Amino acid sequence: MLSKKIIKLSLNFSFFKFLLFYFSIFYGISVFLRNVLFDVGIFSSKKYQIPIISVGNLSVGGTGKSPLVEYILRLTDSQYKVAVLSRGYGRNSKGFKWVKITSSVKDVGDESLQIVQKFPKINVAVSESRNEGIKEILIKGCDLILLDDAYQHRWVKPGLNVLLTTYDDLFVNDYLLPFGKLRESKKNFDRADIIVVTKTPYPLLPLDEYRLKEQIYPLHNQNLCFSYLEYLEPASLYNKKAVSFEGKEVILVTAIASAKSLKEYVDSKANVVSHFEFKDHYNFNKKDIVKIINCYNEIDSKEKLILTTEKDATRLVLFESYFNGIDIVYLPIKFKFHPKTNFNELILKYVEQNKVNSKISRA
Repeated sequence: MLSKKIIKLSLNFSFFKFLLFYFSIFYGISVFLRNVLFDVGIFSSKKYQIPIISVGNLSVGGTGKSPLVEYILRLTDSQYKVAVLSRGYGRNSKGFKWVKITSSVKDVGDESLQIVQKFPKINVAVSESRNEGIKEILIKGCDLILLDDAYQHRWVKPGLNVLLTTYDDLFVNDYLLPFGKLRESKKNFDRADIIVVTKTPYPLLPLDEYRLKEQIYPLHNQNLCFSYLEYLEPASLYNKKAVSFEGKEVILVTAIASAKSLKEYVDSKANVVSHFEFKDHYNFNKKDIVKIINCYNEIDSKEKLILTTEKDATRLVLFESYFNGIDIVYLPIKFKFHPKTNFNELILKYVEQNKVNSKISRA
């Protein structure tokens, strides 16, 4: 009897996988035709004289695009006037909007708000239409525009295309949606100027680096770089003071594409009592908060706290009155490159060689 149930479940699962594969074929055809229309010039990609760097990926979420945008900001904002433009994923508003420190996360999206909170002097904007967004940004004037999550947005022709893929989930081993997680064919990696493998181990062993190069097999004109994430000192959500979670009872709250590496890191430092894991960019509601608080109150220890990501903190802060003094801590991350990686040189060289044109665009 049990074996029959197992066989039935297996057949149902196989049929479900077949359906996903079937739908991915139609999805792939539509994406292929769209790219062909751009490639042959029926759809046109607008070029700008100002330096524009696009940061994106072939797969759905979780590769570290926003942390890399922050990295490029740190690299360039002391020398150039930089602006950041994204579509503001997860926001409830429409059209072009400037992102301010006082903006609502519901109006501008969590990642855009996080960037402007960390870089208050940078012009950050959101717009579904990148071309409309660029026009508004150029009115204010800038030397460099960073496009967050724009690899598939081909209505704009960036001067430099940066493609991200994660160490544990390379695009070369993935499949098209909905069977896999690819937004478009893995063959379209050829539009990238720089390919960055993110979330690698530190240090990265030479044999591992060789394997990655062999699997990705970049084109002769593409640069392959290797990066990792460094977890910084945790901070209180409400007063920004440093807080240690080591050795404590922790409730982990995440709404990111992949919480695997974060969970492993926290597990190595503390006791994760419960992990409330939501989908990426999830908008928390009152019921979610009540469940988290009830779980917190059930822990019979004074050494306890609620830990979340820096991105999720921009949405959890809206429920301050509900938490009523409960210690909410967020864990910042920093994007870093392995030694001997020439990413910095590639970025600065591109901007330097094209900065003269930015003056023309503002004339």
